[in-house]
Amino acid sequence: MALDSVTLVSDLWYDDGNIVLQAESSLFRVFLGVLATHSPIFNDIQKLPRSQDQEMYGNCPLMVLHDKAEDLANFLRALYDSGFFEPPPSKTNFDTLAGILRLSTKYEIPYLRRRALRQLDTVVCNSLQDQEARESKRTIPRTDYLAFLIADLLHEMDLPWLLPPVLCSCTLAFEEVVTGYMYKGEKRWMNSSQQVACIKALRPLIEWRDILNFLYWTNVDGCKSSTQCNQGRLKLLKNYSPYKLRNPLGLFSENFEQIA
Repeated sequence: MALDSVTLVSDLWYDDGNIVLQAESSLFRVFLGVLATHSPIFNDIQKLPRSQDQEMYGNCPLMVLHDKAEDLANFLRALYDSGFFEPPPSKTNFDTLAGILRLSTKYEIPYLRRRALRQLDTVVCNSLQDQEARESKRTIPRTDYLAFLIADLLHEMDLPWLLPPVLCSCTLAFEEVVTGYMYKGEKRWMNSSQQVACIKALRPLIEWRDILNFLYWTNVDGCKSSTQCNQGRLKLLKNYSPYKLRNPLGLFSENFEQIA
């Protein structure tokens, strides 16, 4: 890429910085020593002797990184500004969290990775208590297809233990599981293994939803015996099997005669 077509990121361009990082078409002038203090990867880079053919930008070595510019910007802000990405209950957003999680993992900065996982934990519910408290502890605002974005991130970062509740949320927007979804003008699809998991889960979830609906006893005007009604309801539930769901035309052909 021609360096005359790049953009200097103003809040991450220090005039006395000693290294220029490039990600996509963005340039960042920072201090290699600060990066090396936090990251063993950059510490190893700092120890390398400078080669004669080292590419330069002005009087600084230029290092091209194969990261997204937005991710690198948020990662560097988290390193250089202690208030930019704080632990919960401080608020953040998905893109900031995702970029910091990716690069803190890649460049081996454990404290930032733990912080990102703690932020993620405010919207991923692994227990009923978490589900009930989610809205009060959430630090990431709702956005369209947030569950899909989190599912993709968990797959990318190899965090499978967090996936089940997220994929359960994805099944609520089943059309997007199959046809994909739009984010920032870009068409995206779930990972194929996650698509299969959602498709397999849909039918049992529907069956359990219908089964659980029978737990809500209803008062029927004119009912002379609630005990008899409840017995009939349970008998109907027993016959309301997954097998019969495959043939909706025959679903109630015999059941009502049996409980009448």
